Amino acid sequence: MHRSIPTLCGSIMAEPFSLSEKIHNAAYDHLGLDYRFVCFGVDDPKAAVQAIRTLGIRGMNVSMPYKTAVMQYLDNIDEAAQVIGAVNTINNLDGVLTGYNTDYLGSLAALREVVDPAGKRVAVIGAGGAARAVVYGCLQAGAQVTVFNRSPARGRDLAASLGIEYGGAIENFQAAEFAIVINATSAGFRQPAVNPLEGRLAEHLVVMDVAFIPVQTALIRQARHLGCATVPGTRMLVHQARKQIELYSGSAQAPLAVMEQAMLQEIERLQL
Repeated sequence: MHRSIPTLCGSIMAEPFSLSEKIHNAAYDHLGLDYRFVCFGVDDPKAAVQAIRTLGIRGMNVSMPYKTAVMQYLDNIDEAAQVIGAVNTINNLDGVLTGYNTDYLGSLAALREVVDPAGKRVAVIGAGGAARAVVYGCLQAGAQVTVFNRSPARGRDLAASLGIEYGGAIENFQAAEFAIVINATSAGFRQPAVNPLEGRLAEHLVVMDVAFIPVQTALIRQARHLGCATVPGTRMLVHQARKQIELYSGSAQAPLAVMEQAMLQEIERLQL
């Protein structure tokens, strides 16, 4: 039992989702911090940001569809979040609210567990918020990035804004031209039979998926069957949460193994 009111952290999202709650609280318990993480269902991003100020909430995760909407109500926006155009983390430091994007940090950290993307040709599938974060992370690491997207307008817009090449629709992706391919769409999320790159992989590729439910998406399963090195979306998820926890707690090093265990247990529960 807590003997005092714990430091409150939370998540702004349209519908409360337990995964971040489990990951964060497992980390805070392991670190011995009197912090509690709570998910909030929100339909007014302006009021949600005001609540952070009013209640003194230490940190707030932000999920779609509010990652862009909250930006105008914050005091500062980190440079990376400005370029990506989305905030997934609000850090409240002495009443000053700063927006960050830890998605790009999570994607890059997860990818680097398998391969150094510096100088390598990377294909990113998708042109939404996750894709922008992934592309930005790859560019920061010195990769050469091409984006593929079914909507030409969105694909070209992302490519132009980040200074990369638009390769056309997914059907234009040729495995032989790349060392790494990353699915940054929602295809495969809670769709265990959906593979956006069905039949288009080759064994030399490093294959990453941002989808994390199921842990082994159809894309990751096919890639492993071919002998590809793989990066499941759960690794990006746990790494982006690590940075959030370190921001909210000040300097504590987040316990990745503990967080991953809590995450995998909750994903298993959610799939029952």
